[in-house]
Amino acid sequence: MSQSLGIGFAMVAALTTASSHAMLKSGEDQEAVRALCGLVWVAAALPFLFIVGLPSAAMLPWLAGAIMLHSVYSLVLTRSYTLNDFAVAFPIARGTAPLVTVIGGAMILNERPSPTALIGIAAISLGIIWLSTGGRIRTAGLLAALGAGCLTAAYTIVDAGGMRASEGVLPFLSWFFFGTGLSLALQYRASAGPAALNRMRRDLRHGVKAGALAIISFGSTLVALRYAPVAIVSALRETCILISLFIAWGWMGERMTARSITAALLIIVGTLILLLWNPV
Repeated sequence: MSQSLGIGFAMVAALTTASSHAMLKSGEDQEAVRALCGLVWVAAALPFLFIVGLPSAAMLPWLAGAIMLHSVYSLVLTRSYTLNDFAVAFPIARGTAPLVTVIGGAMILNERPSPTALIGIAAISLGIIWLSTGGRIRTAGLLAALGAGCLTAAYTIVDAGGMRASEGVLPFLSWFFFGTGLSLALQYRASAGPAALNRMRRDLRHGVKAGALAIISFGSTLVALRYAPVAIVSALRETCILISLFIAWGWMGERMTARSITAALLIIVGTLILLLWNPV
């Protein structure tokens, strides 16, 4: 029952992750949008801190690691979006994560997916990577997108450890959004200097929307990681690439190709394998 709950939340994350990333990409000043996301997270989490109290000793190392990894990941991902089309950067960044997460989950959390689950994970990852290989991408953009993918795998494993060390769902969720959001805002203030406020004001609408969507997508992922294996959650979450294809095509005017359709079918097959093997 608990694993089915986790898979259900992973699917919610899949439905919302692409939208929050597209909102970040579409902002005129993506660094400002990222900082605004952080402020939205701080505002949303602050009232709950008075309810959950201070982090427990067991949760604290995981929380510190999660805040650090998410902060670095956000910088690398934003850089990737400035170098590449959304339809190229997003698949590479997300497609590498499930495969790396399988290895990390086995080594750190002692989780070993079943052979059938591995087939589903591989199909999803191959579909996403196949989608990205036909895109126009420079070496710097490729390295940034791959770096974002590896960081996604790293923070997924650390997030899972923190959620499982937390006494209930709310403590890690609350401190994660507060600490990570504060880190993102402070990073931006340090880099942008006195112009930070004016730059944020120009992209206020995009930042607030992206931040709210990210709370839903990240929050759903965190709850999923508490109850379901990290490799399965990671693979299911990355089916958000299907939504990103339609966003890139319908909203951003990027073209759909036969390669895109083939890759989407691979992703759908992998998702069905995981859902049928682990029904919600």
